[in-house]
Amino acid sequence: MSEQQQFEGEKWTTQTIKILRELGWTQEGTSNFDIKCSFKTAHGSNEAKERKNDHGVDSLFSYFDPFLQQELNVLVESKKRVWSGISKSTISSFINQLRTTIECANVSEKLHELGVNGVDTGLLMVWCNEVEKYDYEKIKEYLSEIEIPSKTKPITIYVATNHEILKWTSLIEYKKKLESESKEFNFFFPSDYYRKFKSMSIQKNYVNLVQLYSSYIFGKSTREVRHSNGSFIQNVNHIFFYAEPTKKELEFMYQLVSEFQIEDADELQIHMYGDQSQSREHIDAFIRERKEIIKRNNSNLEIKVDYMDEF
Repeated sequence: MSEQQQFEGEKWTTQTIKILRELGWTQEGTSNFDIKCSFKTAHGSNEAKERKNDHGVDSLFSYFDPFLQQELNVLVESKKRVWSGISKSTISSFINQLRTTIECANVSEKLHELGVNGVDTGLLMVWCNEVEKYDYEKIKEYLSEIEIPSKTKPITIYVATNHEILKWTSLIEYKKKLESESKEFNFFFPSDYYRKFKSMSIQKNYVNLVQLYSSYIFGKSTREVRHSNGSFIQNVNHIFFYAEPTKKELEFMYQLVSEFQIEDADELQIHMYGDQSQSREHIDAFIRERKEIIKRNNSNLEIKVDYMDEF
């Protein structure tokens, strides 16, 4: 690796750390540190029978996952490449690198001393710096063809490229806007409806990985409304909407709104990702029908739609 490549890599690691911190995650330890390889034979390359080097860790984060009801430690690998340097082979190599690092992180004395006990989740963040050449459909094709060897202890690895990273950046910027307008804003974790309510609903100031890859992210806020006789607190619920906003998709989303009791507010704001100009007819029809139903039910709920920037 050239000095320039190393510099660019470290710069991207710094940027990924900033993104994850702003999503509310807690960084454990420092960045760009090594841990001992405890499985030198298993982690050796085709050319070498045993691995000689330690594993490099770009960054390590943690958060309490309300769905799992446990602390989740996430080992993050940051890569920055030109488009020609992103292929099925290179992504597979990055995933394998992350997988073997996680295996050794689980038995690392250095991490244990940091209070990190057990790592079974990884996040690979690959940025293509030739944004005009980046092809998300090709990325999905590569990922669908990659096979990860099964292990006795399962390891979950998430992959984020420009598509996801820009979406998260947009969420961060919109979150800042909502926080500036609100007395309080938090992300909302509904009770786990599909696992027979094994976790209870809760609000947190961060999002978890499941939410970051979901079509909808929920939030709750309060704001003070002033008038001539004083002021009152208004409750606002939020849906960050990342699916294609067809009328059918919007109706499905609203089923979840009802099931998760997200109608229990003065106002429901649906934040669409991008301007969605091609879907405005579907959106308008859905909102019109919803407002009619709300009126028939003698509810005071207001529904509003706005649009987040698509970077």
